Amino acid sequence: CNLIGNRPQSLTGLTANVNDYKLNTIFLDNLKYYKQAACGSCSKASVKANNMKPILLLSLTFFIWPATKLYSQELEFKRNSIRTGIGIGYNEGKRETGIGLIYSIGLQKSYGNQNRIRLNPNLIIGGFLPLMTDTRDQFYRITSLGMNLHYDALKHKSFSLVTSGGVLMNYSRGLLGTGGYHQENIVNSEYFNTFYMGGSASIGVRMNPPASKLAFELRPLNLQFGNNGFVLGYMMLGIDFKIKK
Repeated sequence: CNLIGNRPQSLTGLTANVNDYKLNTIFLDNLKYYKQAACGSCSKASVKANNMKPILLLSLTFFIWPATKLYSQELEFKRNSIRTGIGIGYNEGKRETGIGLIYSIGLQKSYGNQNRIRLNPNLIIGGFLPLMTDTRDQFYRITSLGMNLHYDALKHKSFSLVTSGGVLMNYSRGLLGTGGYHQENIVNSEYFNTFYMGGSASIGVRMNPPASKLAFELRPLNLQFGNNGFVLGYMMLGIDFKIKK
């Protein structure tokens, strides 16, 4: 009776074991399927990434090439430039004599294969005071319009020896005060204005790096001369601002 009574329980345990085995088999099959699907997705992603490489390279080339071309163009300049300068000079005219600071600004156009010839219309302004204590008090200004031609007489790479010549018109005006030499004994002040016409000449050294936006000139000897005893001698430091293409 006990054997007969225990038989259903053994069958029940066997049935449970079979069911567990089936569940484990189904779990393993599903796990294998998902692994294969995941590997397949990775393979597809890898293939897709490999197919995108030429597109990425082409895109980089498209963006980098214009930037490289733009950088190379930044090193190219027109033959035009803005010419500036500052200096100190001594001036004599029909009635005036003084020393003062002068400023220059103008346009410049270069000619020739090596830009050795330059045409420069310019404006010079300055203010002057008496040079010596025993001269007549005077405070005056000058405005000079000129046209200069610069030539690199000697040139080696970025350095050159520059000679210049030109024509000018000058307008001087200001106040002549009291004082002067003892024998003059001037006691009254007066205003004056005088026009002068004449020429100019200069010599100096120039540094012009091809890849730089600036060119530099040091001109220790500059001379303007004209009618009625007009003379202006000065030394000047100049900077040219090149205009890009």
